[in-house]
Amino acid sequence: MKEAGRILHLTKSKLYVIEARDKILPNTELYDSSGRKVAVTIDLIGPINHPFIVAKPIVDKPEKYVGGILYYILRRSKIARK
Repeated sequence: MKEAGRILHLTKSKLYVIEARDKILPNTELYDSSGRKVAVTIDLIGPINHPFIVAKPIVDKPEKYVGGILYYILRRSKIARK
């Protein structure tokens, strides 16, 4: 697993704002250090050299993960090569 970034904030609309370590595509699953699926990315926002990830939590108490680091699994593209 690769580090996605640290959760900075839980918005009023219950979305995570994450300081990104990498540029991650939407619909990427994010995991905690124990491998539990915590969120799914929605968007990448902010400046190109310092982006932020917006992600939808899929856990019961999303506020307990604020300040924690999330990870993602690097998957190969499903585009067929000719």
